[in-house]
Amino acid sequence: MLKISIKYALICGVFITIIYHLSFFFNSNPLIDLSHLLFDVILFGLFIFFAEKEYKTYHGQGVFHFWQGMTMGFIVYTVATLLFVGALILYFQFSEDAVRNYQEAATNFLNERAEMYREQFGEAGLQEQMDEIHDVTMWDLVQSSALKKMLAGFFITPVISIILRKQPK
Repeated sequence: MLKISIKYALICGVFITIIYHLSFFFNSNPLIDLSHLLFDVILFGLFIFFAEKEYKTYHGQGVFHFWQGMTMGFIVYTVATLLFVGALILYFQFSEDAVRNYQEAATNFLNERAEMYREQFGEAGLQEQMDEIHDVTMWDLVQSSALKKMLAGFFITPVISIILRKQPK
C-alpha cells in the first residue's frame, strides 16, 4: 500500500509543481487565484483514485476498505504537498523577486476590488489588508500554499475512498 501511494504521490507532486509554474505563463498568480484550488482537487482526486484503484485491483483482490482509502489518500496528498513545498522553497530562493511580485499582484488584485472591500470592511479593513500584503514573507506564502494543498487533498480523499470501497462478502 505504501509503495503504490508514494509512487502516485511523487507523480502528483511533479504535476502540481508544473501546473503552479505554468500558471505564471498564463498571467495567473497561483498564490492569489483561487481557481488553482480546483486544479488541486482534480489532480489529487485523479492520483488518489488511480493509486487506490491499483491497490484494489492488483493487491486487494477487489476488496477495498474505507480506512485503506483514507490511508492511501493521506499518503498521496501529504507526500505530493511536501514535494511541492520543497519546489516552492527552491523557487523562492532562486527568484529574488517572487515575494515582491506576489505583493504587487495582490495589491493590484485588492485595488481592483477596493470598493467591494470598503463596503464590507470599511476603509480601515481595506488598509489593514494592504498592510498585511506588504508584511507577507516567503514563509507566509509557503504555509498558505501548503495549507491549501492539504485541504484540497483532505476533502477529496473521503469521496474517492467511499466510491472505491468494497467489503468482502
